[in-house]
Amino acid sequence: MKTLLYSLVMVALMATAAPASSLEAIWSDVHPRLSKAVAELEQRGNVPDSSWNPFEADKDSVDDDINDLLDECIEVLGISDMATIKAAIQELQKDSRHCRETVAELKTERLAAPKKVEKWELWKKDVSTIDEEIASLTAREKDNTRRVEELVDQLLAEMRKLGMNVDREQVETLVYSVTGSDDVQMVSVFNNVKLITTELQRLTSEANENIEMAKRYYGMHTLLLRILLNLYQQYEHKIDEVYLVRIEEIVEKQEDLMDETEDKISDEPEKFREIYEANLKAQTLTRDTANLYADYLKKNRERIVDAREKVADEYDAALNTYQTVQGAHNLIALMRDANAMLERMSGLQTPELMVFQNVEMRNEFRKLSAKLGAEG
Repeated sequence: MKTLLYSLVMVALMATAAPASSLEAIWSDVHPRLSKAVAELEQRGNVPDSSWNPFEADKDSVDDDINDLLDECIEVLGISDMATIKAAIQELQKDSRHCRETVAELKTERLAAPKKVEKWELWKKDVSTIDEEIASLTAREKDNTRRVEELVDQLLAEMRKLGMNVDREQVETLVYSVTGSDDVQMVSVFNNVKLITTELQRLTSEANENIEMAKRYYGMHTLLLRILLNLYQQYEHKIDEVYLVRIEEIVEKQEDLMDETEDKISDEPEKFREIYEANLKAQTLTRDTANLYADYLKKNRERIVDAREKVADEYDAALNTYQTVQGAHNLIALMRDANAMLERMSGLQTPELMVFQNVEMRNEFRKLSAKLGAEG
């Protein structure tokens, strides 16, 4: 039965409009994990709500096992052309940061470097050698920037291919946001879940009154909804418990610095005032950009909360139906409703647009993203 089920789903998925090779690979990886999770879901109805015996399964322990399997599914379902492009951008951004940091170190080293080094002094660098290294790294960073711009165009095209109403500015914000990789993963998982769910609905319909097979398909559908729930909850947790907390710390630090700097402007000699005023301007920019960043993350969080609540209602109904299933026709109707809900949710997958007041604020946003990401 399992072999037949796998073969039918494979044939159905390969027959869709998506590229067969990539979809086949995704399904090949997801199927065994999803099958195990369905088996665990079936077992869940036969275990107690709780147990004092650590060696006895209860509903919580079974839920933990299911969630572990679904987390593995998330990694596989997140595979897409979009995710590949975003990962390439991330590597180029990482290399550019390395280039900038190395150039800064070399410029410091250059201050004490000799103009000439003897051939046998292999451990030393002269000014000319350092200048060549700086020029090479600067050129590499410039080339990275060019390649990132090209990849942003490709990412924009991929997102529009999925029917997402986005412009280049939105995609640039996505690329440089600390949640960018999570956003791309969610879009990829969502679209793969939609595709597989559509095929599971068709296969359930073809199963007619073979209730065992129909229920198994429906169990997979139910757990695909749970995958979306888990993914959305993880995203909310990152924003609430990690990024917003760090941004609040940055804002508090900048405001303390601003108070200190304002005191210096009033108290220190005139000749230092210009320096302190420039520092205050930079500190204000960081504070204002951090607040804007927090607003951006909160708006994205609201979008995901809305999506999670919609999926949660469908999941609760699906789980209850799975546990009390009587006939395949009930499952087909509910799956059709869930598919319609996912179609309506497509707009909620589009990340928010962040509008910068000026170039300086945009650059500060990118610096803050690097800082927030590095602290992770």
